[in-house]
Amino acid sequence: MDWMGIGVLVIGIAFAVLVIILIKPVRKLGDVLEGVEKTTNKLPDMLDDLTKQTSEVMHSGNSTIRNVNGHIQKLNPLFEIVEDTGQATRQLTLSALEKTNTLKAQTSSAATFTRKEKYEGIYGIISFIFFLSQRKKEIKKVTEEL
Repeated sequence: MDWMGIGVLVIGIAFAVLVIILIKPVRKLGDVLEGVEKTTNKLPDMLDDLTKQTSEVMHSGNSTIRNVNGHIQKLNPLFEIVEDTGQATRQLTLSALEKTNTLKAQTSSAATFTRKEKYEGIYGIISFIFFLSQRKKEIKKVTEEL
């Protein structure tokens, strides 16, 4: 044999040994690829199930949102009534406070007048009660106008 034949024979033997060595990993790789194939064959069914479940959850969420919006629409007039009542109460309170401050100022001026004129005793009490009754009539008149 010549050198070329010996070289080809060595290469052939090396290739045969390489093939024998690689048979086991190639078989394992084939098994892995079969498992991947089985998994990917199941994947469309799993995606369909997942899509259906997601769709059901979305419909349920939309239904819940519609339900909440309906309840909010029912409560909205109630909140408007509470707001109107609060504003009316505030206006009434401010008006009463204004009248109370006016009455307080006038009462203090009446007390000053009583001290200044030296109306003491029963006459002072009677004049003070008369003054308060006049103011009470004025306050009643104002509250009726409100």
